[in-house]
Amino acid sequence: MINPKAYLRSIKNVEKGLRVRSKIIDILSKGGLSVGEISRRSGMPPTRIRYHLRNMKVDGVVKKHRAGKQVVWQLTGIGQASLEEMLGLEGHEGS
Repeated sequence: MINPKAYLRSIKNVEKGLRVRSKIIDILSKGGLSVGEISRRSGMPPTRIRYHLRNMKVDGVVKKHRAGKQVVWQLTGIGQASLEEMLGLEGHEGS
């Protein structure tokens, strides 16, 4: 299933990329992780994970911070808010 947060404004949204980003979002929804750990949990190569994380960062879906020697990626919550805004759903809770 494709996560709505996987749709990005900055790139063309093709099905394969949407599926990869949906998997990354699902994994990161449980907490921040390194590229290596996301790669291990997803079964996808780190280069593919990095590519999609960089694109997701441009659109504000994820952010990164340093934890010791590791770079940890996490969801921002902004991606969902901008999607709802784009679809005209903000302020319509419970409607």
